[in-house]
Amino acid sequence: MATEPCTVKYVDHVGIAVNDIEAALEFFGRVFDTPPANVEELEDQGVRGTLIQVGETRLELLEPLSPESAVGRFIERRGQGLHHLALNVSDIDGKLKTLEEHGLRLVDRESREGLSGNIAFIYPASVFGVLTELVESVRK
Repeated sequence: MATEPCTVKYVDHVGIAVNDIEAALEFFGRVFDTPPANVEELEDQGVRGTLIQVGETRLELLEPLSPESAVGRFIERRGQGLHHLALNVSDIDGKLKTLEEHGLRLVDRESREGLSGNIAFIYPASVFGVLTELVESVRK
């Protein structure tokens, strides 16, 4: 029997790695008229992050807390820029099992809390070189 697909509801956000989150927020506000946004520190992920609304979707700006964090290493290797694509799903933990059945290599085998809700990442090598995040929105 064929494995069911991992159905995606919509593109949740695009993650961008930056050296200075305040400078990036100022830039996007001045140039693209994005609204102000609160910055949160996510120690477990080694970043300061924020989500800004851009039309129908959002940008997630990520500033590393240290050069040794995952985002810090990303910037060191590749420079600032596109970090990941986030896809919104329901039943994220079920979707992770589905992706494993499809042979994808997962960074996270179980979801964890992130800025957008419950999140989990898929290794870039499994998705054409794109670090891909699944997001299940959580109502607060």
